[in-house]
This record gives sequence, structure tokens and C-alpha cells, in this order.
Amino acid sequence: MKKILTFALVALAIEFVFAMAMRPAYAEIESASWLGSLYSWGRDEYYGASVYGYEENSMATLLVEVENHLTKQMNVSAIIVGFDWNINYTSSFASPVALKAGETRFFTWAFTVPNTTIASNMYLHGYTVYVNHLNATGGPAGTMTKTYTSVRLFAVYSKDQADAREISKTSSGISKPTGGFNSTAADLLWAQATNETAIADTLYRQGDFTGAKTHYTKALDYKNQAFDTEKTSTGGVQDAELALLNAQATSAEATANYLNGLSSMWVLIGVAAVLFAIGYIIRGFGSLRRTTPPA
Repeated sequence: MKKILTFALVALAIEFVFAMAMRPAYAEIESASWLGSLYSWGRDEYYGASVYGYEENSMATLLVEVENHLTKQMNVSAIIVGFDWNINYTSSFASPVALKAGETRFFTWAFTVPNTTIASNMYLHGYTVYVNHLNATGGPAGTMTKTYTSVRLFAVYSKDQADAREISKTSSGISKPTGGFNSTAADLLWAQATNETAIADTLYRQGDFTGAKTHYTKALDYKNQAFDTEKTSTGGVQDAELALLNAQATSAEATANYLNGLSSMWVLIGVAAVLFAIGYIIRGFGSLRRTTPPA
């Protein structure tokens, strides 16, 4: 039994070594990522997934990382991306780019995103990236292609959909002041903005991007109005409070002056009383000194 097990293990090891020896050398795409997208890896509630989103007719740029796993120099001649709307977009190099054995390089490739009549915005799209490379002597013979296929995460936004995303992003970045508003009118405007946002979110999830754009715009307008109202109302309150403080200060000053005057008056009265008392005492002493008249 042990001999049979040992023989089986040896056979598997030989098969593995043989397979590795026969494994062809290749070029590999290490990574592929989109640059400058309108919505990069954020969750889009309509699609229910994190996406790379580009507006129709805008430029999309792909960054491709290629590693040469060949045992000799590789000459990259083109980057090709094929989308599921049945169009391949090719970026060919005037002169092939040389990669030494084991070398890694990054390539950028750009194309114009089609409109939604060609690439629907109702669902996400998948794509495949191809790297064409030649043998070290050039020429078409020996051309090899290695592919990289993505999951469905590429979104083509219509104009209204892109606008809705941008306005929603702007509006969500505006927060209510810490401690809330002092103005009731501003609070009511903020509540209206919250309601409009909720309506817009629902419409967006349903795919009504035009309606969503309209209500996101209203929400943003209400938020701006809330801050304008708060600023105006708070300014009025501050002016009234300042006037009250000034009036109180004037009253306090008048009271102080009055009390100060009153105090001075009592001082004068006190001095007069003292002088009167002294005079009265002196008069008394004078009376005592007078002799009694004879009988």
C-alpha cells in the first residue's frame, strides 16, 4: 500500500514539473482602471452597484498595466478595448514599445464614449482589454494577444442622468449648521429641500433621470434659500439685540449719572448739616460764657 501511495505521489510531481515546463510564456495585463470618470467606484442606486460612469460623448481614459512574462523582449504594438455594444476601440503605437523580459509598464488609452442610442444607459456594460505584441524581430509573425475581461461596471450616463448625479453630489455636500437654524423660515426651507431630495432619489432609482434632475435642482435651491434666509433673519435679530444693548447701556449710564448726582447732593447736604451743627455748638458755648445780669 505504501509503495502504491509513493508511486502516485511521484507521478503527480512529475506531471506538475512537466506541465510547468510546457507552460507557454506570455504577456499579462496586471490591472486596468478608468481615469477621470464622472462617478468613480461610487455606488449608483439605479444600477445597484459601484460603477465607473462617463457621460455620453465625453472622453474616457483607461490605464493598463502590462507585465512582460516572456523570456525575451516584447514589443507592444497596440491596446484594444472591446465593449459589449460590439465596437472595438484601438490605440496603435507608431513605433512598438519595447518591454524587456520581466519589465512592467503602464499604458493609457482613450476613446470617445458613444451616446446612449449606441451604448444604453439602462444597464451596465462589460469590456475586454487586449494587448497586441510582436516578437523581438518585429513583423506580424508571432503576434500574441492576452485578454483582460471586466465585470459589468462601466456606465454610460445620459446628459440628464449625469446632471442629476452632479447636482445630487453638490447638494449632499451642503450640511445643516451645527445646532440648526435660528430662523423658523430657514428651517421650513430646509425641510422642503429634504422632501425634494427624497423625491429625486426615488425617481433616480426608477430611471426617471429627467425628473430626478428637476427635483435635485429644487432641493439645492431650497438649501441655498435657507442659508440666505438665515443670514437675513439673523442679521435683523442681531441689529435688534445691538439696539437693545445700546439702549440698556444708555439707561445704565443715565442711572449712574443720576445716582452720582444724588450722591453729590447728599454729600453737600451732609457738609451743610455738619457746618450748621458746628455753628450751633459755638453759639451754645457763647451763651454759657455770658454773665448773669444783676437782679
